[in-house]
This record gives sequence, C-alpha cells and structure tokens, in this order.
Amino acid sequence: MADNTSYVDLYKGNAMILPIFEASESQWNRWGRAIAYLVGLCYMFLGVNIIADVFMASIEVITSKTKKIKIATANANGDNGDDSPNAGPHFDTIEVKIWNDTVSNLTLMALGSSAPEILLSIIEIVGNGFEPGELGPGTIVGSASFNLLVITAICIFVIPDGESRRIKEINVFACTSFFAVFAYIWLYLVIEVITPNVIEIWEGIVTFLFFPLIVLLAFAADKNFWRKQMEMDGDWNQMQDVFTKQKSGSEEDVRHIIEMGKKQLKDPKEAADIATAEMLRRTHHSRAWYRVIAGRANKGGSKVPFYNKPKEEEAAMLEGKEPSRNGDMTVARVEFSAAAYSCMENEGTIKLGVIRTGNLNCKTTVNYETSDGTANAGEDYVAKAGVVEFEEGEYVKSIEIEIIDDDVWEETETFFVRLFNPSRGTEMDKICVTQVSIINDDEPGILQFQKPSYLYKESAGVAELVIERNDGCDGRVTVRYKTKDITAIAGKDYEARDEEVEFTHGEVTKTIQIPLHDDDVFNEDKIFEVMLSDPTAGSTLGKSKCTIVTILNDDDYQTLITRVANLTSVNLDKLVIGKESWKQQFTEALSVNGGNVEEAEAIDFVLHFLTFGWKVLFACVPPAHIAGGWLCFGVSLGVIAMVTAIIGDMASILGMLLGIKDSVTAITLVALGTSLPDTFASKVAAMNEDTADAAIGNITGSNSVNVFLGLGIPWIIATLYKHYTYAAKDRRSKFIVTDKSLPFTIALYSIAAITTLLLLTWRRYSVKAGKAELGGDPGIKKISAIICFILWLIYIVCASLYAYELIKF
Repeated sequence: MADNTSYVDLYKGNAMILPIFEASESQWNRWGRAIAYLVGLCYMFLGVNIIADVFMASIEVITSKTKKIKIATANANGDNGDDSPNAGPHFDTIEVKIWNDTVSNLTLMALGSSAPEILLSIIEIVGNGFEPGELGPGTIVGSASFNLLVITAICIFVIPDGESRRIKEINVFACTSFFAVFAYIWLYLVIEVITPNVIEIWEGIVTFLFFPLIVLLAFAADKNFWRKQMEMDGDWNQMQDVFTKQKSGSEEDVRHIIEMGKKQLKDPKEAADIATAEMLRRTHHSRAWYRVIAGRANKGGSKVPFYNKPKEEEAAMLEGKEPSRNGDMTVARVEFSAAAYSCMENEGTIKLGVIRTGNLNCKTTVNYETSDGTANAGEDYVAKAGVVEFEEGEYVKSIEIEIIDDDVWEETETFFVRLFNPSRGTEMDKICVTQVSIINDDEPGILQFQKPSYLYKESAGVAELVIERNDGCDGRVTVRYKTKDITAIAGKDYEARDEEVEFTHGEVTKTIQIPLHDDDVFNEDKIFEVMLSDPTAGSTLGKSKCTIVTILNDDDYQTLITRVANLTSVNLDKLVIGKESWKQQFTEALSVNGGNVEEAEAIDFVLHFLTFGWKVLFACVPPAHIAGGWLCFGVSLGVIAMVTAIIGDMASILGMLLGIKDSVTAITLVALGTSLPDTFASKVAAMNEDTADAAIGNITGSNSVNVFLGLGIPWIIATLYKHYTYAAKDRRSKFIVTDKSLPFTIALYSIAAITTLLLLTWRRYSVKAGKAELGGDPGIKKISAIICFILWLIYIVCASLYAYELIKF
C-alpha cells in the first residue's frame, strides 16, 4: 500500500486535475491502475482527435471564404463578334479565396494540426507553477519526428505502382523545410550553447518571432518575390478551384459521366456516387478538408466515395490527338500512356505508348528497360532496353516488345518496363513504370458477358453487348445467346435473338447487337434478359452468363439525369465542411456511417460505439457556419485545452505507474496519439491528390510552428512571470530546463530530419525514383519508406536509452 500511495503522492504536486479519487486510488493495485490509465489515455486521445476535427472544420470555413472579382474575357477589348461601335468589354464574375493557401497552411491549419501538442506544452508549464516539464517539449519533438519520418514513409509507400506525386509549391516547401531543421537547431542552441539550461526572456520572444518570419518568407516564396516579380499563377489556380466548384454537379457533368461508360449503372444512387467521386477528383482540397473527412471515417461517420483517377491519355493517343495536360510549358514531360498493359501470349509483340507533354518544340530522349515480374525474360518475353526519341512537335511514340508464345498453359504473368534518364529540359511525369500482363492463350477460354447489366435509351436504336473470352483464346469456339422477355416484349420493344457467336483463334471479345424499337408513346422502362448457353470446343461459361438490358424511355432518361444530378448535388453538399446545423450535428453523432446503415461495415459499428460519447458531447459545440467559423474556433480550442490537460495528467501518472520517464512517454505514447489523425489525412491526400503538397508539403511547416508557438509562448509566459515575481538574485527567477535528455533528442531529430529531406530531394531529381517525392519505382519507393521508418525507430530507441542513461554522448 505504501508503494501505491507513493505513486499518487509523487505526482499530485504537479497535477492540475488528476487523480480525482486520490484517497481511493492509493488502495488500488498498481498494475490494475496502470491498465485503467492506459485505457483512459487511449479514450482521451479519441476525444481530443474528434474535437480537433471540429476545430479543423472551423478553420476550413474561415480559410475557404471567398470574394467576387471580375476578370476580362478573351473578348474584353470589345472583340465579341458585335460590330456595334458601342460594344464594350466583357467580364466574367468569379469567386477567389480571400486567404492565401500558404498563409492559411502555416497559421490556422498548422495550429489546428498541432493544437494538442502546443496546448499541452503551455498547460504543463502553467500547471507546474511556471516551471519547465518534460512532457510538453518531448511531445513536440516526438510528434515532429513521427510526422516527418513515419507519415512521409506511409505517403511514399501508398502511391499505386506506376504513379508518383511531386510537390508543386517547391519554393514554399524549401522554405518550410529549412525552418523545420533550423527551429530545432535553434532550440538546441538556446538550451545547450547560448544560455545553457536557462531560458531568458529574449530567447522566448525571439523563438516566438520566428513564427511570423516563416509566414512572411513562405508567402514571399509563394509569390516568387525572390525573382522580384509578381506571378498570378497561384491566385489563378485558386480562382480555377473555386470556379470548378461552382460548375460541379450540373446535369451536363452527370450526363457525361454516365455516358462515358466507365461502369454500368444499376440505379440513380450508384450513378450519383460515381458522379460525386468524379467531382471530387476534379477539385483541389485543403489539408483541413482531408483531416475532417478522414476523421469522419475513423469515428464510424460518413465516408467519401474516392476512387482511382482514370487515365485518358491512351484513348487520346489511339485517336491521334494530343493528350491534354496542364503544367509548365517550358519543360517537356514524358511518361507511359497507361500504368498497365495486357496482351495475349500469341500476339507476338505488344506496343507501349510513351507520351510527351509540356514543351514539344525541342528534341527529347528518354531511356527504357524491361525487368522481370512473374514473367521471365527469355521464357515469356524478350528483354529489351533502348532510347525513345521525340523530334520537334512529336508527342506520341511507342516501344515494341516481343512476347514469346509457347504451348504450355500458364497463369497470367507480368513484367515491368521503366523510363529513366530523360534528356536535359525533360522531366519524368507520373507513370514512369508500367506493368505488362501476358494472358495465356493455350486454353479455349471462359465465356461471359462483360457487364451484368446494360442501360440504353430507346432512341439508341441498338443495344451493343460485349462477350468476353478470358483465361485462354486457343482454337475456334462458339456460344449461343438468346433473349428472354421480362417486362420488355420481343417484337414490340426489341427484336428477339437466338443465334450463335463464333470466336476465331486468338479472338477475346465479340460484340452482339440487339435492335431496339423506338415509338412516340410514353412507356415506363422495359427490361429483357440475354443468356449464354452451349459453349463448344472445351470452352466454359463464366459467372456473368446472363445480362439484363434496361430500355429507358427518353423522357425517363432525362428524368434519371435530373435525379442523379440532384443526388450528386446532395452528396457534394454533405462534403462541404461547416454547413451542418446543430440538428445535423447531433444526427451525424447518433448515426453509424452518416445514417447509411445498409452500407456500414463491422468496423463502422465498432468505431461508432467507441466514439459515441465524444461525438454526442462535441455535437454541442456551435456549428462552424455561425459567426464565420470563429465561434466554433474559440469554443473547440477551449475544449481541446481541457482535454489536453487531462491527457497530460494521465500520461504522467501512467508513466510513473509503469516506471517510464515523462520524456519517454512524450515521444512514444503522447506523440503517437496526437499524430495519428494527421497520418490518416495525409494518406488519403497522397492517394487522391495530383500533387504531394497536401500529403507531406505541410508537415515541415507544422513542425516549425510546433516549436515557435509550442515553446515560444510558454517560455515567454514563464520567464515574464518569474522576472516580475522574484528578485533578480533569487534562483527562482530563472527558468531552468531540467530535462537532461531534451538536447540529445533534439539533435537526434535534426539529424533524422536532414537525412529525410535529403532523401526527398534525391527522389525529386533522381530518374530512378521517378523524379517525384512520393511513389515512383516500386522497389525504390519501398526502400525509401523503409529508410524513413528505420530512422524513426532509431530516434525512439536512442532517445529512450539516453533518457535512462544507458547510452551517453
């Protein structure tokens, strides 16, 4: 019992809130109490992350405010086709964001991302009677380490093979990267060199003043002040983003998406989900948006229908058109036209498209080479390496690779082809590695419809259905197809068919046509079925041996489009952050998967159960749309402070119960708990954005702000308090840093940070890595991710060993 009491009494002197049941806790079993505090700490992490998402929602509302401006059209000089002498200039009115993206990322969004760590540092010092603690500074350094090393590793790794992501605002990233290292070097100098173990008032003030300095310098980098010129590219991009949002969800957009035929649509809801995903793909989103959206999914709330962005360059190439791309037109970019290709084993050769975008007015070369996957060079294909040459004006070239045909049946095999070593003035674009699949042709194959259902307007005149031949195409095979009435009537709504389809040797698809009858009478939708039967020559039928054809009345088709457009608009409206009323906040808090229980998974129910109390409690926070977001901002920041105070107490008590020092608890449990939401947000952003900015571009800025605000503010408060409370000769007037392990962890982080930034720099300019910070060559991206993760493990292990004096330097 004496041992139990000592642990409670030892901490009580520095506690602000806990332990609440001090007398009774001394009677608890020590390990039972440790488990209770561990579970409680995890639950508090859930709470602080949920309220931090509410805080982020208010920041998104504040920073997404827009203003209307007028821009001159191409006919602004009166050249609008009107020969009247009174014809004046034409202007379009559009909305642009008030907040500069760089400024908002380094101020409010960085504060939203780092609020728990910053507040923990401030609360700890105030709670300790204006004496320094180990938990706050340790959490700031530990969180910075996790953010830069682990989140970067995850973002590098999750990019699909054959794709890559580059940082677009490289000037801003270079500026924040410098401060991400300088901030911690400055911290080391203050603690170890300038005034060893003592923080002076001026040091706290200077530390804080670095915050506006980084904002100003990053803003200057964003505006290219270094070149003494003003460029409107960033502002125009913001205009385009908002303008795109204004146009999204129109009936024409929805009609185009439905008729693209990417996926057969079974009902309006499915069509609306696909349309919503397409609209999301077109629009750039802030880090705050990704943080809130990821947070919803992680607490059993509504999900966003993200999907992989389709590639359109191959279709453009086949049509002889130049692929449409945006970007720097002074630089040529080359990549494969698709991330994956496939061919039959008996085709002999396969052609891989290589496209060039950007600057076409120069000669460009790029090397290529093949490498084995499951397919082996010499057995399945002929290895090849060479150079692709683009003459002036050329934008499409092809690489021809020989495929080896044999008589042995094998599963589908793959190999890879990569582009590298582009000539001067040329950069690698996203798809620098492509996968080639060799489909076996030594079996007669499996026959089935390509889609389980088709949708046609009656005015289309004919329904075209595709029959596929998979897993082999050897020899001649036939299969019968037959129509069957459901609600459509043969002879009235369509022409009946009972015929045989022949696949010659090597053929893998056949298209059958069924005529449709158009009339002037209003009818409801009609449905008929087409079935496959009687495959010959050893071929078999697959799962989709029948398909449903729906004939839409043209008026009904327009009704469908309107309905899908409305549903899409509703979906998009739900994803606009900060529009919820108090009632909607409580509805969302009480519902699983945003009320869509039918599509909820088991994990959604588990997360909803775990976070239910927090969600209902934080639904009481004023909605973000009230008072322009500032009321929600203030209330949620206050709630974060209260929850963070409890986390600080629980973490310290848990550490003492387990015999773990605060400095170790800070860089492990607390840093991990406060950084996980940013991890999920960065992962989602990396996979769904065209650039790496939203995924890792903000990490360096956030790490800098952690120091400048998280340590600058409490240092100013504590040093001023001590200066005016105690006499100059009183030792208590000095703010003395007692954590002996802090300088070592700072130095360790700085080394790891420099190494990681050098790795990202190498990846950006290395052909082998695809000239991109994220993704690229599958092997190199895995190695890069492993290096970053190992650096984090080294940081954790060495910092912990040093804290316990098991290693010394």
